[in-house]
Amino acid sequence: MSVTGSRAAGMSGSYTTISGSAFAVPAITIRLRKLPLIGAALAAGVLGFYIMPLLITYLKGGCRDDHQHAEVAPDAIPTGLPPVGAAAFDASLDVPERIMGIKHERKKLASGSSGAVLEVAVGTGRNVSYYVWDPATFTPSYIKSSAATADLLNGNKERPKITSFTGIDLSGEALGMARTQLRVTVPAVAAAIPKKAPAIDDAFSADAEVVSTLDGKVRLIRGDAMQPLPLPAPSTNTARYDTVVQTFGLCSVADPVVLIANMAAVVKPETGRIVLLEHGRGSWSVVNSLLDQYASRHFARFGCWWNRDMAAIVAKAQETVPGLEVVSVKRPGWLQFGTLWKIELRVREAAAKK
Repeated sequence: MSVTGSRAAGMSGSYTTISGSAFAVPAITIRLRKLPLIGAALAAGVLGFYIMPLLITYLKGGCRDDHQHAEVAPDAIPTGLPPVGAAAFDASLDVPERIMGIKHERKKLASGSSGAVLEVAVGTGRNVSYYVWDPATFTPSYIKSSAATADLLNGNKERPKITSFTGIDLSGEALGMARTQLRVTVPAVAAAIPKKAPAIDDAFSADAEVVSTLDGKVRLIRGDAMQPLPLPAPSTNTARYDTVVQTFGLCSVADPVVLIANMAAVVKPETGRIVLLEHGRGSWSVVNSLLDQYASRHFARFGCWWNRDMAAIVAKAQETVPGLEVVSVKRPGWLQFGTLWKIELRVREAAAKK
């Protein structure tokens, strides 16, 4: 039997005839039948593109001592501190975050923050350069500049700006790197932070302000986010934060519901927002199986359970925190297969007062 391309008599369009057969099969039918195979191939390719950066990141240390990759109990409790140092941890994120689009999501999240901002688990300050710092507050030369006059005349309110910033983290080493980020990002802070500032080690007591400048408008605090969070400095003239930011922290704490409750306690009711960028269980069972399979190994290396169910965590927090409301839930990044969660929450004032 052979296949030849021809037009069958009395029929319009392109057909494929099969020798020894009475059938004339439309060519378009054959093309349509190929679509599922093409779709499957594309899906496999995309899935491979998603999985490979993960496996490279988490398995590339395979030649190291076995104890570094020892399996841990599935109910091991995170401490909030990764087993690796802050500098090594930060460097390990650069390539995967760029490939997977997380860097882009960080930019969108931070640039949309405004007013008095608290960043919980600020880490090494990976979001610091993406905030829009109010030039009237953080750029000394701005007040006398022509740009200030133009903004005043034009009522320039195109982008939300932050007027104060507080970052809190448990790691002294990470806070040292965040301090450097502040120094190179915010002109008004540079003079207050020397280039060779002393190291911030974990000997600092909890809730210690390791950086406080511009009359408390820029602060870094070494503290445990599982405890009540610091309120804005008195100089900011606000009792609560306009925006509470938290990226990839719910996976790294002992009780993520408590963390959400602590954030809800310091955000302005109604108008304030809690914005979260997290990784957790995805939309595809095959991806979730991989997350589960390598969860212990990932935890041993980074101190983070990357397969937590974010939807269930938020739902439980709503049961715990009066007035906590979900504004939006997005799962951006088609290469993420639903494992990247962008969640926005608020607290209803009437319910919070009950």
